[in-house]
Amino acid sequence: MPANLPPPYFEAERRFREAKTSEEKLEALEEMLTIMPKHKGTDKLRADLRRRIAKVKEQSQQKKGGARRDATYSIDKEGAAQVVLV
Repeated sequence: MPANLPPPYFEAERRFREAKTSEEKLEALEEMLTIMPKHKGTDKLRADLRRRIAKVKEQSQQKKGGARRDATYSIDKEGAAQVVLV
């Protein structure tokens, strides 16, 4: 079934393709979802947009991640054993 999408949708889609950051991509995808008419011809397209939004959000969460912390105290091994006092 044809979707018959309005011109602002294609403008938002162009911005999505040109977006560099995940925030820009997410903003464009959400705009595409709000502009798209809701009827049985767009059900699969709407599902695809929701899937893309979830993927972009997941990727942005992975990039944020916690800062890795290196061991601040390091004791070099000497001899037969290594002893650490806590």
